[in-house]
Amino acid sequence: MVSKSLVLSAAAALALAAGSPAAAAAPSSSRATCMLLSDLVLMQYQMRKFHDMLKAGTDTGEARRLHHWLSDHPQVDLRIRLRRAGLQNFERSTLDLITRHKGLLEIHRRHGPGKAEAEAKRLGTDARLQSYSARILPLPCNYAPPEDSAGGALSGLGQLKQLPQEAVITGSLLTLILGAAAGVLAQRLARRRLRLSRRHPCALPCFLECGDHRFEARIVDISRLGAKVRVGLEDGQPVPLIKGDVTASVTGLPPIEAQTIRQDHDYVGIKFSSRLARAELKRLRKRNAAQTVEPQAAVSPA
Repeated sequence: MVSKSLVLSAAAALALAAGSPAAAAAPSSSRATCMLLSDLVLMQYQMRKFHDMLKAGTDTGEARRLHHWLSDHPQVDLRIRLRRAGLQNFERSTLDLITRHKGLLEIHRRHGPGKAEAEAKRLGTDARLQSYSARILPLPCNYAPPEDSAGGALSGLGQLKQLPQEAVITGSLLTLILGAAAGVLAQRLARRRLRLSRRHPCALPCFLECGDHRFEARIVDISRLGAKVRVGLEDGQPVPLIKGDVTASVTGLPPIEAQTIRQDHDYVGIKFSSRLARAELKRLRKRNAAQTVEPQAAVSPA
């Protein structure tokens, strides 16, 4: 069993090395590794004291201290720090010990030290902790793992490589160019959609066929994508529900296949199955303008 003095000496050596002038001159990655190793040494020391307390059967506050340490060092944070320091070989064993001791702390809280000690023996947690201590304590503060250490390829993180300045500038310019191109493309698509969906008020007579029914109607506005039609029935009868596929017949144009998308009393909104040609829309607008001018000329004074 590792003695308390040995553990404290190792932790103090790591802390002194982290605060020494040599460490201050070392790269930030070495300082981060030194602080990480110091945390791992203190972790296994708190776990060892917790096991000693369980064996003694007395409550000396070690469970509370271990719980505080685990709360202050989340597993996600430790995993990232281990990977950045290149200590992937210690990741699984570190997280395994943390998970086991969280379970033991919960058993100790609910059932007392006797049950917790029995569970620790059943899981072999004490042997795992001794093996972990034998691996972590001899590591120097400036430990640098070999480049081809096992698990390095699976880390997903690691020491960040210093990119050349030319690569950074090129990447930034490429990002700006792609962003500008995407913005221009989005604006062009929005304008095109606006042109297609722009509605033109009109009053064009037509027939709307839905199944076996044929309604006399009038187009009140139209675009290349659809139209709004007002259905008129004699004697003020209510307009029945019109849904599904319909056919709009307008003088001078072939029948237009469409689908109803909404209905509000005698107003029916339809969407054309195929986009209306620009020339066809222009022809309808001219006819509507001619219809509007003729009645005004008829009623104007001589």
